[in-house]
Amino acid sequence: MTPIVVFDLDNTLVHSRIDFLGIRQTIIDRMLAVGALAEPPANPRAHAIPEWLALAAAFDAQLAADLWQEVDRFEREGMVHGTVEDDARATLDRLHTAGLKLAVLTNNSIGSAEAALDRFDLRAPFDLVLARELVPALKPSGAGVAQAHHTLGQGSTVVVGDSWIDGMAAQRAEVDARFVAFRANLADFSTRAVNVWRTVHALGQVPDLLLDGHAPG
Repeated sequence: MTPIVVFDLDNTLVHSRIDFLGIRQTIIDRMLAVGALAEPPANPRAHAIPEWLALAAAFDAQLAADLWQEVDRFEREGMVHGTVEDDARATLDRLHTAGLKLAVLTNNSIGSAEAALDRFDLRAPFDLVLARELVPALKPSGAGVAQAHHTLGQGSTVVVGDSWIDGMAAQRAEVDARFVAFRANLADFSTRAVNVWRTVHALGQVPDLLLDGHAPG
């Protein structure tokens, strides 16, 4: 079966300048205002953004829908001043030319994801783009990784990302996916019991891992 590589988007392939802490604080402030939270959390980063929004949805579905609109606003604003990893396209082209199947999996909206890929000329090598409207549940759920794995032929699957939620998604997919941590905070991964197969500091190292005979089978 053809191997599959699932890439995170933001802070992996591109750097969108999305204010993730600002998103969390907006969600928390609104939840406090309507009584969905009794008190401010000690650490807004205690939950991933989808987890905060799941809490909002459990309190009021319309509240969560309104907050998703706020998230989309932050995402689109963040893309305006975004940048791209210098070796992103070369990395994708090398993997694509070698015959691997490539996917993007992001918690961003499909509109902001496609806009970023088009803006930085990254779309062509990808076989699949999965964003929040297209998956059953968002990272750190493993649903998106499992969807990519099954859609692209069930080959051995590697997930590349910078955040613990990417690593957790690889684990929770239950498809024996391996996780490559890109410029990641490994202490954070250890605290959350996320298994890391390899670490890289440049995207160009990913093909070296997967095309030299050391990829997971």
